[in-house]
Amino acid sequence: MSIMHSVLEEDSTAGRSVSAAVAVVMGDRLDSAPTRLLDLFAPHGSRTPLAPAR
Repeated sequence: MSIMHSVLEEDSTAGRSVSAAVAVVMGDRLDSAPTRLLDLFAPHGSRTPLAPAR
């Protein structure tokens, strides 16, 4: 078991704080994922979604 894991198990308040912070970061990244994917894979200069596959 890591030191961080031990500390968070012993101090439930710290554990909840860390969990909340991680959840916020994950939520932000999930919210930006569709835009990032469009930036990477949409035709150059296009801000519109790709046409659906047939």
